[in-house]
Amino acid sequence: MLKKKILYIGIDIGSTTTKLAVADSGSGELLFSDYRRHGAQQLKSVRQYLELLKERYEGCELHLVLTGSGAKKLSERVGLSYVQEVVANSIAIRRLYQDVRTAIELGGQDAKVLFFERDSQSGRLEVADTRMNGSCAGGTGAFIDEAAAILRLPVDKLNETAAGGTSVYDISGRCGVYAKTDIQPLLNQGVSKENIALSAFHAVAKQTIGGLAQGLDIRGPVLFEGGPMTFNPMLIKVFAERLGLSEKDILIPEHPEIMVAYGAALSVRELFGDKCGASDIEGLIKELEFALKDSHSENIGKSRPFFESLDEKEDFLRRHHTREGNARPKLSRYVKDGRLTAYLGIDSGSTTTKFVLMAEDESILDSFYASNEGEPLRVVKEALINMRDRFRNMGIELDILACGSTGYGELLFQKVFSAEYHVVETVAHARAASKYVPDLSFILDIGGQDMKAIWVDRGVITNIVVNEACSSGCGSFLENFASTLGIPVEDIAELAFSSRSPALLGSRCTVFM
Repeated sequence: MLKKKILYIGIDIGSTTTKLAVADSGSGELLFSDYRRHGAQQLKSVRQYLELLKERYEGCELHLVLTGSGAKKLSERVGLSYVQEVVANSIAIRRLYQDVRTAIELGGQDAKVLFFERDSQSGRLEVADTRMNGSCAGGTGAFIDEAAAILRLPVDKLNETAAGGTSVYDISGRCGVYAKTDIQPLLNQGVSKENIALSAFHAVAKQTIGGLAQGLDIRGPVLFEGGPMTFNPMLIKVFAERLGLSEKDILIPEHPEIMVAYGAALSVRELFGDKCGASDIEGLIKELEFALKDSHSENIGKSRPFFESLDEKEDFLRRHHTREGNARPKLSRYVKDGRLTAYLGIDSGSTTTKFVLMAEDESILDSFYASNEGEPLRVVKEALINMRDRFRNMGIELDILACGSTGYGELLFQKVFSAEYHVVETVAHARAASKYVPDLSFILDIGGQDMKAIWVDRGVITNIVVNEACSSGCGSFLENFASTLGIPVEDIAELAFSSRSPALLGSRCTVFM
């Protein structure tokens, strides 16, 4: 009786992709690999791989090990061995590259830097330190996807576009939303897509080198791996340039995208031995069918609805109705001899531009709110001209007594429009809020990219907390979410209030959610 051929299988279930590696049990040679985006359907992608293995390696004895951010729970459910991805990666690296000093791996939502040293006694290559992103997906594959979307390029064309770039502009690599605010004005100014794509790659490199290495030296030879490195060789060139690497210090595997899966396959022998027996592929496929059915509803109903009853909802809406003090007064009260004297307040925000026209008694006569489209000066100029023309059509000439500016563009607007006054936005907000709520003690301000918690005591600001390097939970977060759901952003509240079985979602990072 012929002995069955034994194969070691590693499946890497990542945040955005699933990878497969098949290795020979004797030599450890990589025999087959595959890489595919799972579109947030991790279990389905694993089932597809199991069906592929069943068909391709019929009659072979398959020993499976799972790894990756989406593998731990599944391995426990189906009874497969699991290896942590950094461990799997180090196993593959040690087999292929004995002289490596640093490995940089970029995934869909993860970024890792591994630092290698030789053990002083055994001489064995070991991982001396590891750095990995935590609650932010800035500088990862998802960031690259988002940059391509902003540029309206297919993601597989971004590398080719970046290769044509000649100038580098400063773009935030920490947050995709912040990057969008950096990129949009550059596009409006006529900067080429080639230069912006190249700048986006530099933003990724800066974020990885500065944000992850955290002061540790990235020394060569440096190994580059992961899907973003595989499909964007210009990104490796940018890393090498910023790190000052010579050609001999740049290590690129034949298959950078499946290194972790390959390491998982090799771990069958190196870590598990006899504990990792032959896998029942038919049984695993059936078990995954049950898991798929369960996964469709595992997050549903985990959060409490906003309102237990219609009466509770109506009571909330009554308590939070628009205050009558915000109603516009009749213009005729303020017009004398066809002229209207008023004050102008402009708020130049991160994603929107706003202004109010205010009477001398502090009543709001007119207002404007719109996306700044990356060109806040143009947007507000056109809006002011439109307001002037609208009043002229009513036979009214505007006399602006004074203008004040606030927001991100506080100083810029103050200079451009010769404003008499400029004020930091927290103070402006507290001053306005105190007018409508005299006993004000706390303000929560959610803007396009920032959030502020402001404590007030008898009209005096006593403390301020502002978000820093992440824009999750802000207006852009909601806009992205509405776009994903295919709904107008203004409908989010009503839909959320109507939910009876809210799903449990993350809220720290737009990409993670």
